[in-house]
Amino acid sequence: ASLQPLQPRSLAVLTFREIWNRSFCRPLEQLVDVITEFPNEVEYIFRPSCVSLQRCGGCCGDEGLRCVPVETGTVTMQLLKIKPNGEAPYVEMAFTEHKKCECR
Repeated sequence: ASLQPLQPRSLAVLTFREIWNRSFCRPLEQLVDVITEFPNEVEYIFRPSCVSLQRCGGCCGDEGLRCVPVETGTVTMQLLKIKPNGEAPYVEMAFTEHKKCECR
């Protein structure tokens, strides 16, 4: 069996509009550490240790502006809360999600 030379793949170029639409300030899925959101619960171990939330991200046209939430909502998630004594009950925890973002 003879080896065939690899054919170069044509690399698609992303247009300016595609790049712009992917990078502008908007809610994006981010993994957020549970302990960062609930620093008073540091003595416990949570499973999972991070959760997927919609949070503002992306670029603003002016370096003096930041992408910030202007509308938020709450999502309640069930996690395992492992206590120092080994108990591990399911608990419901409320996290803030960003619904709408703006450059300010």
